[in-house]
Amino acid sequence: TAGLPHILMRFFTVKDAKEARKSVVVATGFIGYFYLLTFIIGFGAILFVSNNPAYLDSAKMLMTGKLELVGGNNMAAVHLAHAIGGDWFLGFISAVAFATILAVVAGLTLSGASSVSHDLYANVFKKGQTTEASQLKVSKMATVGLAIFAMFLGIVFEKQNVAFMVGLAFAVAASANFPVLVLSMYWKGLTTRGAVVGGWLGLLSAVTLIFFTKAVWVDT
Repeated sequence: TAGLPHILMRFFTVKDAKEARKSVVVATGFIGYFYLLTFIIGFGAILFVSNNPAYLDSAKMLMTGKLELVGGNNMAAVHLAHAIGGDWFLGFISAVAFATILAVVAGLTLSGASSVSHDLYANVFKKGQTTEASQLKVSKMATVGLAIFAMFLGIVFEKQNVAFMVGLAFAVAASANFPVLVLSMYWKGLTTRGAVVGGWLGLLSAVTLIFFTKAVWVDT
């Protein structure tokens, strides 16, 4: 969790180091609390959703021979909300999910645009010889580009298991971002080249190991 971009950017939204530490602890705590709730949501979905014909896609189940929910298996939490609280609770959970997605997407977009405009454009390509106006222009272009790319990936991976995709993000963050972050704070011998090489090795190793798991090679 500490290696995720929208968590790391909380360091730059506060006035001093004390508030930065507090902000990260609070954010990480809420995320940890949410993932504890996934156990309850999962068992609840098994009990209330998988046994209710109203939420099952019978036609698709005949084709695949597996449990299939209306709208896809990623809709389990939404169906669970309707099964427990009816239309009112369904609307409430849908609004919460939308707000959560919006907050995460906004944070990731800002983080990505900042990385492109400040880290890549200003420091790598321009070697620091740039202006705030040009960085702002690049940041806006990067925001639009990242949004279009994210929508494309969303369409391509529409029916994929959300839990697996989230696990992929955590694996990459834990392998590429977090080690470099910790070493930069506690090891004085860390160099820029070492940080870049270590980050790339962590990224490639995480993606490679996930690529060869059974979760990817299904029915092959």
